[in-house]
This record gives sequence, structure tokens and C-alpha cells, in this order.
Amino acid sequence: MLDQVMPLICSPWLYLIVFVAVTIDGFIPVVPSETVVIGLGAVSAVGSPNLLALVAAAVAGGVAGDRVSYLLGRKAGARLRKGRMAKAVAKAEQALLRYGAVAILVGRFLPNGRTATAMMSGSVSLPMGRFRTFSLLASMGWAVYAIGLGRLGGETFDGSPLLGTAFGLAIGTALAGVCALVERRLAAVRRRKLVTVG
Repeated sequence: MLDQVMPLICSPWLYLIVFVAVTIDGFIPVVPSETVVIGLGAVSAVGSPNLLALVAAAVAGGVAGDRVSYLLGRKAGARLRKGRMAKAVAKAEQALLRYGAVAILVGRFLPNGRTATAMMSGSVSLPMGRFRTFSLLASMGWAVYAIGLGRLGGETFDGSPLLGTAFGLAIGTALAGVCALVERRLAAVRRRKLVTVG
């Protein structure tokens, strides 16, 4: 299977595909850009694609997708608080109001967090310059994280990029699960403190 995919992996068009996938994932979070980037990180253990070009494409796509979400948030305003993403949007708004731009950095690593925090940043009119800076930092951190997970899997399962990709995704899923558990525990502690104080 790798023999059939290798011509695309060695092609400069690959970086455009990564850019487009990561961009679209920023405002339509159904495109599996994380899977694509982790998979390509795993395959890079055999030499292609070029890691720096892959990072650049992922970062550029991250920034572009965040910008689209920000602009959509600015236009959508109150309508974001209804529908499928209402819960994620409410969490994002709360985090933005409490933690400011740090929420953008953390949101990039949470399921639907990237879209929700970017849209909410637009909705609450976070200054564009500030948003752009934190979007760039978040995109850089995410690109290194996702490619690093894939590369770790690729190095661990040398010669089997599919197993390497699965390994990288499993580690990413485990880390996301740990973060979700920690978040729930912290929320429970906060609720107990509020009940005790109240």
C-alpha cells in the first residue's frame, strides 16, 4: 500500500493538501487533519515528507483556518450559542473571559476546542493582532506535537507506517483522555468549593 501512496508523499502537492486539510478543519471540524499530520509524521521516519515543509504547511493551515473561524465568529455572534457546538462554545467563552489568549493555546489541543475558541474570539471581539499572535503560537505547538507523535510512532514501528500512525494516534488519544479527566476533576473541585463557600 505504501508503494502506491509514496508518489504523493514525495510530491510537493502533499504540502498543499496538508495546508487545505488543516485550514478546513479550523472551521469545519470534520476533516481529520490531526490524523493526516500524525500519519505523515510517522511516514517521515522513512525519509519523506520533508519535516520542515510539513511543519510549515500545518502551521500555515492552522493560522488560515483560525482566521476563517475568527471572522465567522465575528459575523455569527449570538447564533454560536445554539446548536451542535453550543456546549463547546460556552466552554470556550468562559475560558476566554477567564484566561484570555491562553485559552486559544490550550483550545488548539482539545476536540472542537480550536474552532470554538477561534469563533468565540471573533464573537467577543478579541483584538485581531492579539488573536493572530496566539493563533500562530498555538498552530506551531500543535504542528510540532502532531508530527512528533507520528514520528515517535514511525520510529517505534520502523517499516510499518500504518502501525506507527496508529501508535501516534493512540498516544494522542490517551493524552487527550488524561487532559479531559484532569479538567473534570478540577471542575468538580471548583463546584465543591462553591458549595462550601455558598
